[in-house]
Amino acid sequence: MNVDQHLKIAQWHTEQARLHATKEGYSCGCKANPHDQKAIDAIESGMVKEETTCAV
Repeated sequence: MNVDQHLKIAQWHTEQARLHATKEGYSCGCKANPHDQKAIDAIESGMVKEETTCAV
């Protein structure tokens, strides 16, 4: 993916997170897949040092 595609996906996920946090009973139906889990693990382990740098 290119930068624009990554930003669009990040924007979509940010909106989904906002809806989960603010709309009672909201469910996007998304299930974490292995790719998503890799990103979650990277964030939780500190692999992402700043917004524009990722060691994944």
